[in-house]
Amino acid sequence: MMRPGATALGLAEIRAIQLEILAAFDRLCRIHELSYYLAYGTLLGAVRHSGYIPWDDDVDVMMPRADYDRLADVFANAGPAHLDLGSPRTQPDWPFPYAKISDDRTELWEPLEDPLPLGVNIDVFPVDALPRSRRVRWVQCRVLRLLRWAVELRYIAAERGRGWHHPLAIAVGKPLLRLVPVAALVGAFTRTAGGGRSPGDRVGVRIGSFDWSVPAHQLGTPSELRFERLQLQAPAEPGAVLTAMYGDYLQLPPEADQISHHAFTAAWRPTYPQKGDHPVRG
Repeated sequence: MMRPGATALGLAEIRAIQLEILAAFDRLCRIHELSYYLAYGTLLGAVRHSGYIPWDDDVDVMMPRADYDRLADVFANAGPAHLDLGSPRTQPDWPFPYAKISDDRTELWEPLEDPLPLGVNIDVFPVDALPRSRRVRWVQCRVLRLLRWAVELRYIAAERGRGWHHPLAIAVGKPLLRLVPVAALVGAFTRTAGGGRSPGDRVGVRIGSFDWSVPAHQLGTPSELRFERLQLQAPAEPGAVLTAMYGDYLQLPPEADQISHHAFTAAWRPTYPQKGDHPVRG
């Protein structure tokens, strides 16, 4: 629920803050030689619109697992003071199997079972290798599907259950999952997503809302794409990665589907803006 007296940020303001976070993240990665790629709708927006998808309101990036694991230490030592990195590594009760970089000058409300002290943020997903064995991949995929279902069911507020969360699962499964420590559930998801002892030559984000993978060279050495006013890192073959994610990614969805599927409200914290001047203007 939004704080009484708070004024909700408009879409232009939210995007301006996200772009500032993204620019700071990009600088940090380049200085410390961390690889990353634009991901999901952000990658699609860069390719199709040179910026945001017109109806989108979030930012996604992804990093090879080794770089993702280094990010927490780099951020702790060199991250901007007004930005906070939340992840399973930095917070034991973190409910997501991925990280968020949040602007702590802002506050954000979204329907989570256990609300987090988040601000406007961007999502950072780890990229993992798939097992070499086809049989192991088959088993892993089905275990990941179950864990994805369980993790989301645990952290999403009941009224926001996704289409794959049957009302009976929300009524019965959710209370049972609430008995499982969040670190144990997220940890199991993260461990299962790894390629194991014999990783193959395919990689993907295994802990996202859907499973996809590509040959490793299609991510490869990052290329450069424009996203709004920024020049950012993207997969070596962005078209191939987007095809793996979405199929015919150049085809616009029906007009009725051209809406945001997120449910959050954001505002400046009471200490911002100071003297009537916004730290970031939309």
